Amino acid sequence: MSHPNFTASDVVKHRQRTFLAGLAGAHATRVPLPPALTGTPYPPNYDPTNSQWKYLDCPPGQLGVIRLGGKDIDLLRLWQIVTQLGGGQKITQQQNGWAQVAHQFDLPEYLPHLSIPGQQRPVGQILGPLYTAILHPFDEFYRRNMQEGNNRRAMMAGRQPGVNTGPPNVNTGPGAPHVGSQPGAVGPNAVGGMMAQHTVNNQNSTISPASQSQPLPQSPHLRQSSAPNFQPPAIPPDPTPQASSQLNTSISAPQLMKPTADTSEPETQGMKRRLDSEEAEGKRARQKTDPPDTTETTDITTPHGSVPGAPPSRTQFTRTKVEYIPLSREIDFTGGRDFNALEEDYLRSQRRPMRDINEWGTVDIEALTMSIRSRLNAELSYALTTITLLSTMRGPTPGSGFPISQCTDLLEEVLDLLEEEAFGTTPDITDYRLGNGAEMVRHRALVDDVFEKESMLFAGLEIRDPQYETRGPGHRAGNIVLAVTNLIRNLSVTPDNMPCLARHERTLDLVLRVCGITVSSDGTPKPTSPALALSDVINVRKDALHIFGNLSNYIVFPNPNSPSNTTTLTASRILEIIASILIEPFDSVPPTQFLKQSGVPFPHSRPSSVADLALDVFTRLGQLDSNRQVFSRVMPQSLIWRLLESLVHRLPVSDLDFAFLGRDPWLSYLEKSIMAIYTIAFFSPPELKKKIKMDRPMCFSQVMVRIVQRFVSMGGSPEVRQWHLAVARRAVEAMKVVDEEDDAFDTSQSTQTTLAFGMGFIDGSDSGIEKGIGLLASRRDAAWELLMRDLDPVMFSELESLMRVEC
Repeated sequence: MSHPNFTASDVVKHRQRTFLAGLAGAHATRVPLPPALTGTPYPPNYDPTNSQWKYLDCPPGQLGVIRLGGKDIDLLRLWQIVTQLGGGQKITQQQNGWAQVAHQFDLPEYLPHLSIPGQQRPVGQILGPLYTAILHPFDEFYRRNMQEGNNRRAMMAGRQPGVNTGPPNVNTGPGAPHVGSQPGAVGPNAVGGMMAQHTVNNQNSTISPASQSQPLPQSPHLRQSSAPNFQPPAIPPDPTPQASSQLNTSISAPQLMKPTADTSEPETQGMKRRLDSEEAEGKRARQKTDPPDTTETTDITTPHGSVPGAPPSRTQFTRTKVEYIPLSREIDFTGGRDFNALEEDYLRSQRRPMRDINEWGTVDIEALTMSIRSRLNAELSYALTTITLLSTMRGPTPGSGFPISQCTDLLEEVLDLLEEEAFGTTPDITDYRLGNGAEMVRHRALVDDVFEKESMLFAGLEIRDPQYETRGPGHRAGNIVLAVTNLIRNLSVTPDNMPCLARHERTLDLVLRVCGITVSSDGTPKPTSPALALSDVINVRKDALHIFGNLSNYIVFPNPNSPSNTTTLTASRILEIIASILIEPFDSVPPTQFLKQSGVPFPHSRPSSVADLALDVFTRLGQLDSNRQVFSRVMPQSLIWRLLESLVHRLPVSDLDFAFLGRDPWLSYLEKSIMAIYTIAFFSPPELKKKIKMDRPMCFSQVMVRIVQRFVSMGGSPEVRQWHLAVARRAVEAMKVVDEEDDAFDTSQSTQTTLAFGMGFIDGSDSGIEKGIGLLASRRDAAWELLMRDLDPVMFSELESLMRVEC
């Protein structure tokens, strides 16, 4: 008969169920355990409200588990650990014995007192009594029946020589019975069998001799372990008081019934006929020298009419029916997936300890370089994982980390890998400029496109690898590109690596090239790299903004008067990414309108993280005049106007808008917006400045002067007031740059002295008089009110110049 193949988890579950059944039976005549713990329901007419177990914390759906100190304790595992250590009494006698057991379950040293709030007790004083109350009755029940089984086996072994005396050639043929241990004898792995035997004795059923002499067959698929292995007990789930008393009686004093001749006669005759047909020559009867023992069951039954002491005519046998009951495997499938198995794997992964960085040992940089150069999947996986971990390390001194400047070969190999995986052998373009009036792919349009595709039915089954049909087995090229850009981003955080990466033109150029987006013939955007999807490009663009945000203080575009193609290409690509985020009409609204669109409560409202990051990169790159000059050469006037208009629309206007500025994220966002407006006004050509000054729909001067008024009049501590005055100074500075209407980079004529911030109109020692009408000439009342404030001399001179009127 074929046996089912059981897995280790099936055996563990069966052992757990058997243990819980025995535990419930041990407490059946005492105080029944909760069904949430053992799975056995309460007896009829039992009131659980007065039970002493009502304080137990039993997690729902987890049989055999109690919760103590926030940790789950498996009772079967607890009993096995205590049994291996010598029992509960021995552990109690040892110093800190129960504390060592509690350490096996990751329990803390102290737990809160159950009856006295605010006090704590050692965990050993709680775990020891808990074991005594729950598992000690079962432990006594188990050990008592083991001892009884051993005594019965010793008794049978002592009587057997007198029973089986006779000629040595008796019962040697096929079918002869094998004399062994009783199946009812209890060993360390047969608690369930012991309990079943006592149930049979309690029912006063007759036990045949063969059923006692022949061992039960064991399944070859169940391996014996050091821990006790349980068999299913034959205890009814709802024992009545009468049955419980019978059970105790049978356990304390087991009775062995004498088999009757009438019951065994039919089986004896059948066995005789079968033996006669199998044995051709027959067998001689076994002589019996001792009288039959009527106090216990033996392997020999005396036929009718035989005289005690006389040899029987033939040895009598009985047939034993062997029944194989397979273990049932509980499977709960939902949607084609076994949730129980998934939960077990998840819990197993959580228990897996995290690898420490010291397990990597000494890392050979040359070996990492060769691993990347080999392009083997296993070597690439190891090398990229190791370098990523190294990039997150910090040195012993502040600002130190993995020195990429000392590993130039490794950096070049990483960049070669990035270029090969992203573009293959396709060369980069040599001339790239932002088109004048060309439609730019906005960042939100990319996000909406990806969101729409991911929201479609069965979107998760679609293949997102553009090179799936052409590439062989191995890593997806897009994943390698994402890993490399993340690696460069980690390296750019370390201050020691910032100058090296900022001067490495290939690093910046490759990162920006991967971020490229083109428009197909049908008008849909697609990545420039054939290995990436749109979702990958969105992630790469965020990494690129973080990289340039970390390196912006060290990036200096060389030769601004006639920049090279590489410089023009880098400046154009970073400005395209920044402009695609900032020119979005949906986000170009005041703070109050932005709050209504996002639906986030006011206490948790924050500006757009992507827009804030883009503003930070733009303002940092635009601090140097050389970088501003390069921006003015690569950006067309249409793009400059759209970018300035979008930034002005983001500024606060109403009183509700200014209420947001009491929070640091919004105040920082406003300061970056005004600084970006100043940067754009600085490198704008004179004709564009005149357009900004005269354009009525934009209301540039009205919005800016209102910001100055609010921030100059704000109170607070001296430190907070300095932050507010810094925003007001930048707003006045931007208005003054627009008011001059000249080319800031024209060195053909003498220029006036630059003030501490922005562009000054005259020097204090110059007796020249400015001509024309100032930007605030039509708002002289507001300007006079500002001049009455306590302002510094530079800001006072700027405002006085802006309110001039030509006579």
